[in-house]
Amino acid sequence: MAVNRFAQRLTQQSISLRRGRPEILQVNVGKLCNLTCVHCHVNAGPKRKEIMTRETVDRIIDWLANTQIPIVDLTGGAPEMIPDFRYFIERVKELQPSRHVIDRCNLTILIEDGYHALPRFLADIKSGNHCVDAVLLI
Repeated sequence: MAVNRFAQRLTQQSISLRRGRPEILQVNVGKLCNLTCVHCHVNAGPKRKEIMTRETVDRIIDWLANTQIPIVDLTGGAPEMIPDFRYFIERVKELQPSRHVIDRCNLTILIEDGYHALPRFLADIKSGNHCVDAVLLI
């Protein structure tokens, strides 16, 4: 008979675990990234082709609309590189109650060709009382 040492330890310490409500939905939108980092846990890079489709984005939004999860955390690769990045954020921001979005950005994407308008997009979303945070990942 296998002994569950974790359960025993909880009992010894008079600790009970209870499931709370989900507070964050973390979505990995793909493995495409402008960088190739040795430490990357998803092995993302500029030659990777795995990215989330608009159909999948819509399915996630439809599901999220039926929840009270307050935070959506976009990660990848570089989330900004999927073609539907802005669409994804705009759809999340349409939801009621409003949701907070975290963009796990490596920030070097902001100096890449085709992404110079990204800071303005994020600022415009934020100035409309919609919060989108870019989190520096190194």
